[in-house]
Amino acid sequence: MKKIYKYLLMTVIASGTMFYSCDTLELEDLTDPNSLSPDLADADLLLNTIQLNFLGAMQDQQSNGSALGRITNMFGRVYYNNFGSGTVSGSWGALYSGIMPDIQAIESQNGEDNTLAFHLGISKAMAAHILMGLVDALGDVPYSEANNPVDYPSPGTDDDEAVYAEALALLDVAEGHLDSALGGDDLFYGGDISKWKKYINTLRLRYHLTTGNYAAALAQTNVIETAADDMYFSYGDQELQPDTRHPWYSSDYTDSGANRYASTWLMNQMIGGSAQWFNLWTGTPQEEIVVDPRRRYYFYRQSWNTPGGISLITLDVNGGAYVFPDAFGADNTNLTTLQCSGQVAPIHIQLTPDEDIWCSTALGYWGRAHGNDEGTPPDNFTRTAVGVYPAGGSYDNQNEFPTYVNGSGDLGFPTGAVGRGNGGGGAGIWPIYMSSYVKFMKAEAAMWQGDTSTAATYMQQGIEESIARVQSMGIVDPDADATMFPSAEYNATFVANIMAEFNAAPTTTAYDATIMYPTAKDKMDILGEQYLVALYGGANDAWNFIRRTGYPRTLQRSLSDPAESGPFPRTGTYPSGEVSANPSINQRPNNNTLVFWDAGIVNPAN
Repeated sequence: MKKIYKYLLMTVIASGTMFYSCDTLELEDLTDPNSLSPDLADADLLLNTIQLNFLGAMQDQQSNGSALGRITNMFGRVYYNNFGSGTVSGSWGALYSGIMPDIQAIESQNGEDNTLAFHLGISKAMAAHILMGLVDALGDVPYSEANNPVDYPSPGTDDDEAVYAEALALLDVAEGHLDSALGGDDLFYGGDISKWKKYINTLRLRYHLTTGNYAAALAQTNVIETAADDMYFSYGDQELQPDTRHPWYSSDYTDSGANRYASTWLMNQMIGGSAQWFNLWTGTPQEEIVVDPRRRYYFYRQSWNTPGGISLITLDVNGGAYVFPDAFGADNTNLTTLQCSGQVAPIHIQLTPDEDIWCSTALGYWGRAHGNDEGTPPDNFTRTAVGVYPAGGSYDNQNEFPTYVNGSGDLGFPTGAVGRGNGGGGAGIWPIYMSSYVKFMKAEAAMWQGDTSTAATYMQQGIEESIARVQSMGIVDPDADATMFPSAEYNATFVANIMAEFNAAPTTTAYDATIMYPTAKDKMDILGEQYLVALYGGANDAWNFIRRTGYPRTLQRSLSDPAESGPFPRTGTYPSGEVSANPSINQRPNNNTLVFWDAGIVNPAN
């Protein structure tokens, strides 16, 4: 069966893994003229299609969490416009028009000896995961009447809490199938039933955490515990016929430069803030290290400086380090490549930490702020690109100190523009559930119970496991300079400093109502920041975390005044194609509807 999987993967992945990305697929439109009828479809091929649809659904849902969590850039200033009818149209179509009918087709082929138990077990587990995500994003969704066009040509929605419970029950059914399965093959775990069961238990943990049963979340065992259990999809480095590369790599490593914008909040978070990067050159003692050891793996810089930003230079090979541009008293704005570099910060973020990064960040980390919807300048060969993690791009070997050689005007900085085939060639991964995510979930559950000691233990494990996973991908780039990889000692000091900050922080702090920013970070601010950093590349649960906890309050504010951007989305809206075709589903006029588990906690950053 492995040959079948590889063959189908090569033929399907060429079309991309973002299946059903448009919102024109209706729930009752279940017949695909390009698909085989159930009596002719091979169960292995159906399972492959289910897995690729699942991957597309995860990418769809993760894009929402990533943008709302400031993990990737959110383009567009008005929340309702950004998270309207296309919010989860991809995962909606993947589940209702793809996975559920394919599961029915597999069940029709399953004999009394349950020969397709493995197929059904992992398919139903993935379906449960997507179903929970749809409830998280929309609230009430169809279930009891779904995929029954004879009796219910216009299926209505079920109560969101009831559908969530059905998803949990579906996990029990999935595990029951796996208990009797003799084995199989798949694109995530290679047929390892024990790891699929850990994935199922992780989804149970997710259910308990989301619904507020924190004791059950902490008590959940046999979950994704180590890197060996991590669930992710692996990409190749083939560019044509078909393109098997990570989609982020395909977007950023082109002949015309990078096409994505990184989040200035995340990049600033990882260099320790605008006041902390001096640690890179002032000889600051190790105990004060705040620069994240994952930054060179996440981001590949094409420029040594951002217009309006601050970087470091050396006057000559024997000279000392200086801050640029202040060392020369020069105006470093460039309105052609970065319009905001010549503008004043919006009033609503003045006097807040966001004022330092609303346009640019230090050290050449060139991205965009939350909600920036300005046109695209000619900066494709200067903006920061995705790195070796998770996209299989380039490890950032860039020297931190360009040299201003003897006043000649030449800056000897080894810039390196992106290009096709650079770095790992796109042989990255798409994270679904990593062990680090699970540790942060348990840390949150412990915080809800007031057990800060247990929370600290899990949080530390989460950071350490994230760093280890990220740094394991350095070898994907054959041109990575291993001498620049952070040492074990550096990693340990960084983690120790974060944990010292967490342990010393109060449980709660107030926030300045004038600037809507906390007067000081509390424990949940620090935990939330570290969780979001670890979620880079697979941020499905970021949106849930922000709604559930109201943290971290240190998230970057939108460039628009809150009156313009509108309320932070508590839910998205239904796919417009479904609303048009199905009279049983009425569209919402806003993003204000609360999912059953959402207590409506407000994060001042939103």
